[in-house]
Amino acid sequence: MAPFLLTMRIICAFLLTHACFSELVYAEKGATQTKKQEPSEKSSSAKKIMDDDDDDEVLDEPDPLEPINRITFGFNRIIDGLILKPIAALYEDVVHDTAKEAVRNVVGNAFEPVGAINHTLQGEGERAGRTTARFIINTTIGIFGLIDAADGMGLPKATTTMNETFATWGVGTGPYLVLPVLGPSSFRDTAGKAGDYYINPFYYVARNKHRAHNHHRQQWLVLQAIYGLEALERRRQVLGPLRDLERMSNDFYVGMRSVFFQKQEALAKKINDRRKENELKPT
Repeated sequence: MAPFLLTMRIICAFLLTHACFSELVYAEKGATQTKKQEPSEKSSSAKKIMDDDDDDEVLDEPDPLEPINRITFGFNRIIDGLILKPIAALYEDVVHDTAKEAVRNVVGNAFEPVGAINHTLQGEGERAGRTTARFIINTTIGIFGLIDAADGMGLPKATTTMNETFATWGVGTGPYLVLPVLGPSSFRDTAGKAGDYYINPFYYVARNKHRAHNHHRQQWLVLQAIYGLEALERRRQVLGPLRDLERMSNDFYVGMRSVFFQKQEALAKKINDRRKENELKPT
């Protein structure tokens, strides 16, 4: 059992290498203003990233650890090429779209409690209540999240992370940091990732081997599988954009770093907009 458990952990960790990159690519769409550009069949997201790289006005991208980060970045690219990309491509080609949607729903539902806790820490009681209601509805009526029944009831998903919680509290992004296996991050984002992991109620449930049907921590394996599926789905979503970004970038490392900080800028704007909305609400 021990070798199998270790192997599962390694695979899940590898699958997370570019999980955060998917967030970077898609969050970047709202982080920069659209520029005039010639029509292209390449990914618009990758195109916009490269346009920003060529701009004279570059976002502040503190990277005092760049030499170490580049070494880690190179290692992660090897892992992605050997393991992550082939698995994600196979998943994309073999698994039916309906099954993919079911996987997204189940995984998303499993992390709703984390979102509810973060909304609460951010002082967003309404969003916390809605997220909690979504979890209850989708776990029951939606059959453990296979179906997003809550969305059809007027309860749209509102995702958030501990990184956003720290940003709401006024914590700065901090220097850029490429994590082994986990990929692009920063000091604040790294702390946020750790926070999200340990505030997940299922973490403590799955590790309790004194509970019935969990004497061998089989529920821990299920939790790790969920993390792996989440990372796999995210990596699948950026097969095209990541390929185009790498092809169009003179320095892939700089391109990914820029996208990361653009995401943090978008996060700051989101928080400011939300504060303005809250100020306008009648008391």
